[in-house]
Amino acid sequence: MTKNLLYFVGVLLLSGLSYAQTSTYEVFFQEGITKQSKGDIAGAMIAFSSAIQANVDYAPGYYQRGQLKISLKDYRGAMRDFDEAIGITSQDPKAFLHRGICRVLLDDIGGALRDFNSSLELNPNEAKALLERGQIWVKMDDPKRALQDFDRGLMLEPTNVFAWNSRGQCKLALGDFKGSVTDFTKAIELGYTAAYAGRGNARTRLNDLNGAVTDLTKAVELNLKDSESFYYRGLVRSKMNKFADALADYNEAIRLNPQSYMAYYGRGVCKAKLGNAADAVVDYNKAIEINGASAATLPYYNDLITENSIKLLDVIITKYTQPKDLSPGRPEVYLSRGIAKNTIGEGKSAIADLDKAIQIEPTNSDSYFIRAVVKSSLGDQKGALVDCSSAIKLSPRHAEAFFLRGVIKYSLLDKNDACYDFSKAGEYGFAEAYNVIGQTCGK
Repeated sequence: MTKNLLYFVGVLLLSGLSYAQTSTYEVFFQEGITKQSKGDIAGAMIAFSSAIQANVDYAPGYYQRGQLKISLKDYRGAMRDFDEAIGITSQDPKAFLHRGICRVLLDDIGGALRDFNSSLELNPNEAKALLERGQIWVKMDDPKRALQDFDRGLMLEPTNVFAWNSRGQCKLALGDFKGSVTDFTKAIELGYTAAYAGRGNARTRLNDLNGAVTDLTKAVELNLKDSESFYYRGLVRSKMNKFADALADYNEAIRLNPQSYMAYYGRGVCKAKLGNAADAVVDYNKAIEINGASAATLPYYNDLITENSIKLLDVIITKYTQPKDLSPGRPEVYLSRGIAKNTIGEGKSAIADLDKAIQIEPTNSDSYFIRAVVKSSLGDQKGALVDCSSAIKLSPRHAEAFFLRGVIKYSLLDKNDACYDFSKAGEYGFAEAYNVIGQTCGK
């Protein structure tokens, strides 16, 4: 009987010891949660570390300590804790999620993508993983995939202002300007005022110039260091022919970001429009210098709209500088600099810029037309005639090219063909041609 009694006492002692050990790490863990909720970060860190020390296989302890380290910006330390948690239990989607966040903060984009994928494999409705992965796709310049993740994420977290703003940016990149306005508006309604800048950009693309100015003005009022919003407001004001106001915006954009080649280009446009061609050349030079003259990233305009008046060849050329939205791989910075150089009498140097524009985009009919004007002004009528014909071949309804070719042909005493070209110019909308026809072709 004595032996049996001793046996049961031993079992009780061992059970009590095991219970004490189990409860110790849980007690430490709960203590850490409590201290963290009260803002006692140092105390919480000690408590979580004590929980792990009491039980090295306690995954929640590593996970919670990892989150605490994120708040302290100790991302590498946090990753080590999430590594431990995942090593103990590889079925926790949040451990993969938060390790992925650490990887993002440490610029390990590929590793972050793998972690977010793992998190979503374990829980396809892990909203934060969807939204974080969406941001990864944005960084990888894949707005279509990003949009899919933001769509799903917003169904799960419809009040996430960052997701609304990010989806608006994706739609903007994909050309869905109306959809982007809707998303930016939702972000603003939810209190994310930084979305005014994106909405202003989208409204610019929709040619809602008054709405764009209103939004971009709000954006710069909220953030006086927002060089991009100053740039876009300058672009909009240029489109509204408010070149002095646009010039002020471009000046501020350049002050805030001296490497903004687009702002230099825009400012060059304004200076040319305000009659300061020499200074415009300086800005175009700076734009090219900053951007390395790369065909993939040159400052650009989508197209150049000819203004409907022409008297002298050098007047024609100055009217090709127009403010428009930017899109990659365009040659117009060289066109604009060539225009400005020709205006200040540097015709030969202008030809070199126009040659470069044609090299970048040999299918741009306006480049040939502008070069034809400059060649004609330099006395190279045969070269100008060839360029006009090239422009017409690329754009068979290029009214101004027909008109200029007619002028050149007339100067070369080819009256019949000249009058045919004048007729085509008028037919395609260049009204000045009919005045010339009346003076030269009716005799």
